[in-house]
Amino acid sequence: METAGALPLLLLVDDEREILVALTDLLEDRYRILTTTSPVEALGLIAVHPDIAVIVSDQRMPELTGSQFLARARTATDAEAILLTGYADLSAVVAALNEGAISGYANKPWDAESLTAMVAAAAERHALRRALAFERAAFRGLADNSGDSVAILDAAGRIVRGASDAGVDARDLSALAQDRVDDEDRHQPLPGGDRWTHIRRIPFAAGNDRYLLRIERDDTDRRLAQRRHHQSEKLEALGTLSGGIAHDFNNLLAAIIGNLELAERRIDDRERLKRYLASAGEAAGRGSAITRRLLSFSRQRDLAAEVFRPEEAIRAIEELILRTTAGRIRVAYHFAAEPWSVRTDPGQFELAILNLAINARDAMDGGGTVGIATENVDDAAEHLPDLRGPFVRISVSDTGSGIDDAVRGRVFEPFFTTKAQGAGTGLGLPMVRAMARAAGGEVTIDSVVGQGTTIHLWLPRAEADATAAALPDRHAITPRRLLLVEDDAEVRAVVAAQLESVGHSVTVQGSARAAVAALEAGARFDLVLTDFAMPDLSGIDVANRVRACCPDVPVLLITGFAEIGDTPVGLPVLTKPFTGDQLHAAIAAALATPDSARG
Repeated sequence: METAGALPLLLLVDDEREILVALTDLLEDRYRILTTTSPVEALGLIAVHPDIAVIVSDQRMPELTGSQFLARARTATDAEAILLTGYADLSAVVAALNEGAISGYANKPWDAESLTAMVAAAAERHALRRALAFERAAFRGLADNSGDSVAILDAAGRIVRGASDAGVDARDLSALAQDRVDDEDRHQPLPGGDRWTHIRRIPFAAGNDRYLLRIERDDTDRRLAQRRHHQSEKLEALGTLSGGIAHDFNNLLAAIIGNLELAERRIDDRERLKRYLASAGEAAGRGSAITRRLLSFSRQRDLAAEVFRPEEAIRAIEELILRTTAGRIRVAYHFAAEPWSVRTDPGQFELAILNLAINARDAMDGGGTVGIATENVDDAAEHLPDLRGPFVRISVSDTGSGIDDAVRGRVFEPFFTTKAQGAGTGLGLPMVRAMARAAGGEVTIDSVVGQGTTIHLWLPRAEADATAAALPDRHAITPRRLLLVEDDAEVRAVVAAQLESVGHSVTVQGSARAAVAALEAGARFDLVLTDFAMPDLSGIDVANRVRACCPDVPVLLITGFAEIGDTPVGLPVLTKPFTGDQLHAAIAAALATPDSARG
């Protein structure tokens, strides 16, 4: 292989030294030169110099004729060959040309300008042929050994190099037509596990024709590793929260038990009874919110971008944020008066805020204030030149020791941490920045040593989703015939009472098999409410049996397992614990579902 930038190497072969001197004087300014008077010796030089670009050989030599020598050389080198000959040797020249041993010839005595041009053209052909061979070998090596499926398509979408199992689709032609690089991620649920494929489309021109390089990569391992990493970050955050949560639940249970005891003693005092029950209900609601957020936050789920308001997501995990402070540090909120929405994965966003709150807590040794704020920025370019347009800036600040320039330059490096061994992984801030950049945003740091640090999370503004429908009016609820299937007697009694309080006719079953048997025997209801986890049949099993015998009867699945809400069971799901209004809203939604959606 020639060294990049080196002059082409010529081999000059002639049995007359004077000819070699004359040729060397003519060509040495533009080429590196090897010379020999022996064609046999020349074959040896070819063996040790694989980068020879052009061979110029005399025809009449004592050991081998030039055409004989070049025919042998052709088996060992891809160099271009030029034959020097007299008019009497034209038959040998014609034979050599026909056999492919030479690409041209010059007559003796030669014209210096013509011979120089001939050698230059031969050297250029050799360089182009070597470059083409390199490109072909590189493409073949990439296609055969990279593990990716690599193909080149023409403007009509036909595969002209490589192979592809995916066939041609509209995005191929669109990338070609728009002359833009296109990246696509495909997700395919399979019985043995999900599969992800990343496809990159790169248009390019060759002459007057347009082509598309398409690279398909199996992205499953990386996605699964990303999912495991995301889950490990959640578990680390949950570990930080666990001590404070146990203490908090003891307080909540004490409030519930105490208020219920007081209510029992004041059963005849209606106003005090209402106050005690309201206090117990509020404490239970706080406990329910903490449990719901913990279950939702800890469950493993695929990352999926959604449109939401950062303030609402932060408020939803407020209890978890408070737990990170362990009661030692104050948390202050300052949200934009007219909140904008953003588009990213809510779970990643919540995890980012928790990580930043934990870092802020750790930066303040024993006390201080963690500030969490949002601000609408009309044009982020005023602060960050690489960002354009409206952004929401979410800031988490502390009143701690600050970060010096040396540390600030490394905080986004994976596994870099200033915490004691075992106290941190060094993955929190890199994860926050990865989430922000995936959403089209950025993370910046303002810090003054001795005064504190503020981490700014910049996310592009997104159009808000439509607001959720209002809860149904209890007085407008139409009484229905309902079948309630629940194996827990206390839950069964409470739910039945809630249903009957608004006029529904309720049949209760503590056994899933007994409920299914009644339906299959001909009992008819407007709706079946079934628990998910039961000892004889699961709620999904019940739903399948209902579909088989009563396809027009909708089923509402009730569960205390947060992850069921992400399972494609094809059923509406109500998660425990729930209020009466939430129960009635879920029933209304299930009854409003078109029949075609139930099959």
